[in-house]
Amino acid sequence: MSTGLTVFWRSVLLAACALLLAGCGTLNSARMLAPSLSGMEEWRPGLFVEPAMSAAQRQALEQQIALGRAQVERFFGAIVTAPYFVACISFDCARRFGSYGERAAAFGDSAIRLSPDGLQAALVAHEWSHAELYRRVGGWWRISAIPRWFDEGVAVVLADEARHSPANWQEIQRRGLSTPTLDELVTRRDWTEAVRRYGETRAEDPDNLRRVYSTAGHELRGWLACAGREGLAGLLAGVDQGQAFDALYARLGCGGPGRISPAR
Repeated sequence: MSTGLTVFWRSVLLAACALLLAGCGTLNSARMLAPSLSGMEEWRPGLFVEPAMSAAQRQALEQQIALGRAQVERFFGAIVTAPYFVACISFDCARRFGSYGERAAAFGDSAIRLSPDGLQAALVAHEWSHAELYRRVGGWWRISAIPRWFDEGVAVVLADEARHSPANWQEIQRRGLSTPTLDELVTRRDWTEAVRRYGETRAEDPDNLRRVYSTAGHELRGWLACAGREGLAGLLAGVDQGQAFDALYARLGCGGPGRISPAR
C-alpha cells in the first residue's frame, strides 16, 4: 500500500475513533486530524504542542513521552505503533481538540491527545497501550471483539498508576465497596456509564478509589500471572485472525475452557 493510501486510511480511522470517543458528539475531535491547522505547533516530528508551552515544558514533555514509550516497550517486548501527540497546557486547548475532561485519550493507533493534567509518563503509557492493542488485534475491523475491561485492564497494568494499583484494590476490598462485574464493562458505552455511576469522571478526586479502572486492572493482573507475555501476544494474534475472544481468554488464562471469570 502506498504511503498516501496509508495516511488516508489512518485518517479515516482516526475520524471514526474521534466520534466514538466523543460519544455522539462533538466535531472538535476531528481537529486531531490536522493539529497544525488548528493552532498547534509541531515542536518535533510527531509532537504537536500548544504555542504557549515554554521550551522547558516542551523538553519535560519529551522526557515523559520517552519514559512512557519505554514502559510500553518493556510490557509488549516491542512497539509496533508510532502515534503522534497533541499536547495542551490549557484546558481551553484540550476542549478545542475534543476533551470532556479526560486527562488523555488515544485515537486508534494514530494519535494521542494529552490534556494539561495528562502530561506525564503514566498517561502516555496508558494511552499508548490502547494504540498498541488496537493495532495488534487488527484495527478498526477487530477492536469491537475486545471487551472494554480487557483493553483498559491491560493499560492499567502497563501504566502502573498508584490510584489503580494492587494496594488501591486492597483498600477497596477493606472498605467493602461494591465493584462492577465484567459483564457491566464490555462495550465503550458500558464503560462510560460505569465510570459515571461510580463517580470517576473527575480527573482529580482523592476520595474516589477508581473502582472501575481498579476492577479491570485486578482482573488483568490475575490473568497475566497465568498467561504471561506469550499468552497476551497469542490472544491478540488470535483475535486478529478472527478467533473468539472469550475462548482465547479462558484457554490462555488459569480458568480453563468456559466463561470468562468474573472480577475477583
